Amino acid sequence: MNKDYTKKFQHEIIKIHILITASCFVFILCLYFYMDYFYNGAFINFLQEFFGWDFAHFALRNQRTIIFMIIMMVILLNSIIVEIYAIQKISRVFSQIQILFQKDDQRIVLDESLYELENDLNALKRESIENEKKAIDEVQHKVDMIAYLAHDIKTPLASVIGYLCLLDETPHLPEDLRHQYTHITLEKAYRLERLINEFFDIAKLNQTYSPLHLENIHLLYLLEQMKEEFYPLTSQKDQKIDIQVPENLIVCVDAQKMARVFNNILKNAFHYSYEHTIIHIQAYQDESYTHVVFENQGDTIPPDKIQNIFKQFYRLDESRNSSTGGSGLGLSIAKTIVEQHHGFIKVKSENQKTSFDVMLPRHEL
Repeated sequence: MNKDYTKKFQHEIIKIHILITASCFVFILCLYFYMDYFYNGAFINFLQEFFGWDFAHFALRNQRTIIFMIIMMVILLNSIIVEIYAIQKISRVFSQIQILFQKDDQRIVLDESLYELENDLNALKRESIENEKKAIDEVQHKVDMIAYLAHDIKTPLASVIGYLCLLDETPHLPEDLRHQYTHITLEKAYRLERLINEFFDIAKLNQTYSPLHLENIHLLYLLEQMKEEFYPLTSQKDQKIDIQVPENLIVCVDAQKMARVFNNILKNAFHYSYEHTIIHIQAYQDESYTHVVFENQGDTIPPDKIQNIFKQFYRLDESRNSSTGGSGLGLSIAKTIVEQHHGFIKVKSENQKTSFDVMLPRHEL
């Protein structure tokens, strides 16, 4: 926070100083103009009555010294009064700051001169409570997801074992049945693989926050490597990946983590693209960022869903039994990694085209 919270408070202290100083000045003027009456008359009589003639005679002989001491005492009193006032204000701030750590709806209340600080502290408290609730919800959601996955794994695993037992125990099984059982077993094995991959996504969530190991890499080579890895998947839906990236384009990133970003975005594009379509990957640079844009053709994502697309465990298809999507962590992990690189990731979906723009700061080692 770069705000000057004490500006109004300082002005208030200065006003008090000026007020007390003005009062002291008036007092000294009165003392000066009415010297004979106040000092030589009433003041000396007062000293004589309470402290004796000797002390009164001393004060009468050392008039300038006594007046100087009175002025210094007034100045000292001025400082003491202002300091006490400031200390009381500051003590109230410290006492109210304790409320910042209380997990309730009690507001922090400070003096009017510290109004901006009061507002920001209350906003910080609200944000802290919301983040804590969000963290608890995420942990609970993670536990629920693991429980769901553990339960769901049992079904395809039981089917795989059952059909394999049939194939093993029935050597003279008709060819059409053997082919049917093999196909079912393969489908169940694919389902089992997807569920296990979701477990890995949840495990990777904790690894996302590890330190970066930056290096200069050729973006085109990294994307070409990923294109080859995705060939078995894209061939299932007769999809293709088209890469339009300059060969000499260098990015300074953690190669393994950035590969995970591109992998998660490509998985999302594969699952939600139409059959017989092309997934386009383009890259270009502006003054500050390198843009890597992934575009696929599929159903337009509604605005209410696109706002939540980077949230943990959020899935466009909310059915856990759907063959599309995974644990709902892929895009959340991608966003976290990109932000670790001090970059941004944006999504746009319209006219049956969805694009993800990964923006990475331009710099090299």
